[in-house]
Amino acid sequence: MSILTTPSGAFPISLIYITIGALIDIWTVVAMIYYPPETDWGRFLVAGSFITGLALLVIGLFLGHIGRAARNAELPPTEVTNAVSSAEQTAAANPPAVVTQPAATQPGVVVPPAPQQPAKSNMPIAGTPHGV
Repeated sequence: MSILTTPSGAFPISLIYITIGALIDIWTVVAMIYYPPETDWGRFLVAGSFITGLALLVIGLFLGHIGRAARNAELPPTEVTNAVSSAEQTAAANPPAVVTQPAATQPGVVVPPAPQQPAKSNMPIAGTPHGV
């Protein structure tokens, strides 16, 4: 039943996108305040970093919403889920019958003879302590 209720993997990925986007934006604003760029190239990099952070943040927010919607789409219909659940409960309540009759008494079953045990000897085996 756990296969039928596995949630979508979009939630952890959404958190990663949101976290990285927010951190990029925070550090871009900190850099803008304490080390304002003096060249066009510096302003370009700061603006690009800030917009990249915003884009990742927005992607993470949309991905979380899409993941929540996908979770319902990935699961089977409730009719099937309820039927599987009730079938599993019925199977658990009624375990299969176990045959307790020995195999030799069942008709048509040939049981091979048990292997013979070697006769015990009082002679010590080489390499073992004896005289016990």
